[in-house]
Amino acid sequence: MASREIFSIDGIEAAIKDLDRIEKEMEEKIDKVLTDLANKVIADANKLAPLLSGDLEAALVVGEVKKELKRRYIDFGVSPEVSHYATVQHEGFRVVKKGKNKGKVIYMKKPGPKTDSKPPYKGYMPGKKYLENAIKINEKLIIEELRKALSFK
Repeated sequence: MASREIFSIDGIEAAIKDLDRIEKEMEEKIDKVLTDLANKVIADANKLAPLLSGDLEAALVVGEVKKELKRRYIDFGVSPEVSHYATVQHEGFRVVKKGKNKGKVIYMKKPGPKTDSKPPYKGYMPGKKYLENAIKINEKLIIEELRKALSFK
């Protein structure tokens, strides 16, 4: 009578090792793609960031890839030391208290001469929404690169 055994124990162990290796390679590939894409967005954000002293451009950073359960992500933006200033510059306004219990005033920011001297970049003007616009510039690239990274080719 023929044996009904389809896989040997050795074959299953080898398959598990192969799957573990493939999983590790995929994770490394995704980490590299996420880091490269975040660096690309930050490079474009530098071209679009408002300019006064260059502190904001210097404060644009990319963090490490993080894992949370089955999710992978990467933080990028500004370092905490300039986050309040960076937010005001990104949004283009600041809320200022008008005095004790007298409400608040919205102070609209206008680009200064150094920011105005920066040329348009990929269809966007430097100044407010610099990080959001850098993401928009790279949106199609991000989708394409992540799609490639997740494929089994």
